[in-house]
Amino acid sequence: MLFYLFPYLYITFVSLNLYFSKVKINFWIMLILLIPALLVVVLRGNVGTDSFFYLALLQDYKLYGESGMKYEPGFEMLGKTIAFLGASPRLGVALIAVISSFILCKIYSRSRNEMILLALLVFPLFFYDFTMNGIRYGLSFCLATLAVDKLYEKKYKQFALWGIVAFLIQYSSLLILLLFVSVLIKKKYQILFLGVLLVFIVVSPSIFSFFMERVSNKSEDYSQLYAPSFVSGMAPLFVVLLMYINFLWFNRKEKYSKLIHIILICEVLSFIFAKFSYAGLRFQGAFMYCMIIYLKNNTKKMDLSWKYTANLFVVSVFAILLFVKNITTVVQDELTPFLPYHFFWEEKHPDRL
Repeated sequence: MLFYLFPYLYITFVSLNLYFSKVKINFWIMLILLIPALLVVVLRGNVGTDSFFYLALLQDYKLYGESGMKYEPGFEMLGKTIAFLGASPRLGVALIAVISSFILCKIYSRSRNEMILLALLVFPLFFYDFTMNGIRYGLSFCLATLAVDKLYEKKYKQFALWGIVAFLIQYSSLLILLLFVSVLIKKKYQILFLGVLLVFIVVSPSIFSFFMERVSNKSEDYSQLYAPSFVSGMAPLFVVLLMYINFLWFNRKEKYSKLIHIILICEVLSFIFAKFSYAGLRFQGAFMYCMIIYLKNNTKKMDLSWKYTANLFVVSVFAILLFVKNITTVVQDELTPFLPYHFFWEEKHPDRL
């Protein structure tokens, strides 16, 4: 447990010190903030929910050039490139996590306000999940964040480029992209975007079918382990509500996008859906991250007093306690795959499965 908590304590207190000292933030400062957590990620053994599957996939690519496990074309291309370059499966998985981390450092280094969002919200809520569990969706969401940043900057060609890359790495990033596109671009461009998407589905129905199959299979996998309960999804809903209230409370009375209300509504609907299917929980996680992206690109509309930061800190503490609860949950007399933590050299085969 200490391996997960120390990086959180480090990034929290160092980032708060930098924030109130008004230090100018850049990529390298962000990287220094993430170094302890990165060491936990890259030095791990078979730790993390889906590590086994990704190690097996990269091992297949290295030995046979192909695999019976099918994923999105962008992720398969990335995996095959890593294998072609001669990296071991374990190094390959670590490299993907490092790429995601570097992108996070880049996209949250534009200001002190974005740095504090990464440290207090993104890190406890998503970092370990992005890099040690669903590394596909982690990389995809990081790229989707970069795409949305370009959308806010009205750099539509770059938005399209990064959006397509994010989608090809993991299809669920489309949820984030569509949500922001629906509000931030003109109607004619929305119609054009949906038209291109429709043509894509018609021309490549197999990819659309694969997308729906992946969502269905993932939901079924989780439902075989746990059954949705009445309280399923309460925690992410509570976190989103806190972020929503924090934004409205500290808004400078400036006009802001209705998107924040749409995100909250989507979170509530996903919470209701989570009573019947674990796909609802996955949607909740996506919309929770959408709320962070919204805050990231609207900090100039807020009065960023110490009270605002204190409120974020409260959300952060709740988030890390939620993470601790999730990884210490015992199911069928076993802890989650995050515990016990061990290093790769403690495995029977340090470089592979």
